[in-house]
Amino acid sequence: MNRIAITGTSNERRTILAKALSAMTGFDCILQIPYTIIAAKYKMAIEITECQWPDSFVYCMEEFTQRVISEKNLKDNFISDGVFDEICWLKCRYPHVELIYERPMIISFEKVAANYANAQYDYIFHIDSSDDSNITEKCLKQIYHQYNINHNIINNQNDEEVLNQIIACLRVNPLLSAKYALHKNL
Repeated sequence: MNRIAITGTSNERRTILAKALSAMTGFDCILQIPYTIIAAKYKMAIEITECQWPDSFVYCMEEFTQRVISEKNLKDNFISDGVFDEICWLKCRYPHVELIYERPMIISFEKVAANYANAQYDYIFHIDSSDDSNITEKCLKQIYHQYNINHNIINNQNDEEVLNQIIACLRVNPLLSAKYALHKNL
């Protein structure tokens, strides 16, 4: 089985890489649901920056739940982008929350997501942003370490080379070249 997750880097770049990898392998691709769709469903603030604590938690739970449902429906071969994005966004958005309920809720959610990732994914490819000041990057690395999550770090800014490294690790014959798959998905 090839249940693949792509983490790290910017949302836009990660989505491009996930779509291109999907084109190269023929595997289904599961993308993050845009915040605006979830906001409309739950009648939350239109702008994610205006989202307060309760709505932030609802957004993250809905995003995670939809990912799990989509992945369970596909079962064998898929590529999922943005795994742990919900947790990192929540933790980085509220880094100093010391209120009675919020911190334990974030930690509990993090444990569930980490256990899911350990059980679900055959490969997790972390595209390193090479930005030591990136708090999301630090959050992801902390989650990997704390929960002993097996992952492959790819430290390369060239998207073609990133895709070729992933294909080599997967040991699959690509249907398209990395260059063409990227061009097709831009």
